[in-house]
Amino acid sequence: MRAFLAVIFFSCAAFAQNDAAIAQAKSACGPDKIHFDLEATDFTDSIAQPASGKALVYVIGQEVDYPGGIIARIGLDGTWVGAVNGKSHLSFSVDPGEHHVCANWQSVLAERNKYVALSSLTVEAGKVYYVRMRLTVQGQYSPPILDIEVVNPDEGKYLVLTSEVSESHAKK
Repeated sequence: MRAFLAVIFFSCAAFAQNDAAIAQAKSACGPDKIHFDLEATDFTDSIAQPASGKALVYVIGQEVDYPGGIIARIGLDGTWVGAVNGKSHLSFSVDPGEHHVCANWQSVLAERNKYVALSSLTVEAGKVYYVRMRLTVQGQYSPPILDIEVVNPDEGKYLVLTSEVSESHAKK
């Protein structure tokens, strides 16, 4: 009986440590309970410049061939900054230094909410940075892959200029 209880105790401890490690890894994301309403509006015809002493970050969603598309919440350093849907983008100002970016699939299906992509980004004042979020479908029987990556300024400008502006608001 003691051996059985020991196995259960150590199993629970291992799961608790795993949950804590996952929570730490997802610390760039915002709270799970916050979701967004989103509307993609007109295209932009120029790239904004950062405010004095700040950097500007664009996050661009890439159009995906997935039934119903996806909405992805975008987090920075533990706070949601908005959401993108398909081929739309959002932008935000940040202080210089290292930041941690999160993309998390927002869905009514709990299984899809588990898809998270994380990246770090070190920015300098006066510069513009571009982060691409995309969902890749490997095959009919393979799960999709959510990914974010920093892209070069030439690619980033093109992606922004060919995507709609994302207007997102936290649901009440």
